[in-house]
Amino acid sequence: MPDRAALQVLHRCSGLVLAAFVCVHLVNHALLAVDADSAFAFMDVFRRLYRQPLVETLLLAAVLAQIATGPMLARCRPARAGRAGMLAAASGYYLLFFLLVHVTAVLWGRLGLGLDTDIGFAAAGLRAWPAIAFFVPYYFLAVAAVCVHAGLGIGRLFAVPPRTVAMVSGAAGALAGTAIVGGMLALP
Repeated sequence: MPDRAALQVLHRCSGLVLAAFVCVHLVNHALLAVDADSAFAFMDVFRRLYRQPLVETLLLAAVLAQIATGPMLARCRPARAGRAGMLAAASGYYLLFFLLVHVTAVLWGRLGLGLDTDIGFAAAGLRAWPAIAFFVPYYFLAVAAVCVHAGLGIGRLFAVPPRTVAMVSGAAGALAGTAIVGGMLALP
């Protein structure tokens, strides 16, 4: 097993790379709650940056690093981590699931099937029963998990009490998740 400190550095560094993308990506999705045309225009500009081969490779490497390091860190979590550690692990495991499913679906849709994997692709599962029963909580929980997981990591850096971080980041995640899923549901 690699050294815990080295795993933490890799997890944090790859997390920062991924967080930069995810923040802008979630803003893009949240724009749906305001105006779909603005969301699609924003996405067109944003895609020109993140679909550059070097940037896309860096993002995929960050995803793989998160998938590899997250479970190892969760398994060797110190007992003193308490509820915050359990919440970090739970949100991290949900993100592991989400990244595996979401990134695979987007890459397969784009590269394997030649589809435009825009916001409409993401929202397609929200159009019919029974898929909607899976995709509403799938997207909502992903946004909430990102906020909680990142919030706990940032809170630890600034010595903010974990309970405060969990409440604030959980509330932010619930609001953002509601706005994003609501915007996706409103797409024609």
